[in-house]
Amino acid sequence: MAEKMKTLVIYCLVFQVIIQSGNSADSGDVDFSILIKNEMYNVDNPSVFYTCRSSKKDIGWHKSVPSSEFQWEFEVPQFGNGVMVHKCSFRSSAGTANVEIRTLSTTAMLCDGQTCKYAIRPNGIYFIGYELYSPYAIFGRYIELSRPAEKLVEPWKPWSPQQLKAMYRTKQMVHDSD
Repeated sequence: MAEKMKTLVIYCLVFQVIIQSGNSADSGDVDFSILIKNEMYNVDNPSVFYTCRSSKKDIGWHKSVPSSEFQWEFEVPQFGNGVMVHKCSFRSSAGTANVEIRTLSTTAMLCDGQTCKYAIRPNGIYFIGYELYSPYAIFGRYIELSRPAEKLVEPWKPWSPQQLKAMYRTKQMVHDSD
């Protein structure tokens, strides 16, 4: 009886995912957004500068402080036929991080809808959403389910000596011009 109940629950979850992904692709392109939140709490210098660009959009450089969020919208072709790639660069006192965010219409299952969330944390950039896993084999086939996940996408890379020298020279030039 318990095994039948477990099988029924799994089928219900699978049908729910199928229905949700079917509803997100009615006609035309699928609307998405990326949300980036600064979670650099308990850090001496928590400010972070970042920029993201795709083939269609460049959001420019943004300065964020803890708890601040920035979100932008874009479209991707439906039915997983196209990918929107955003290349993002982050700069902080902890170092640098470069992240490539790839979004398909089917990404909605991992992003909890059409908003993909990323967090800037003291040890790097995190994706906040869902991951797929296959816990059971039913009739010899594995069923994919999703569960909440917070994944480190890119750790901070310490500033190189050349980068530090260049920043120091830039600061000196700014102070000398004052």
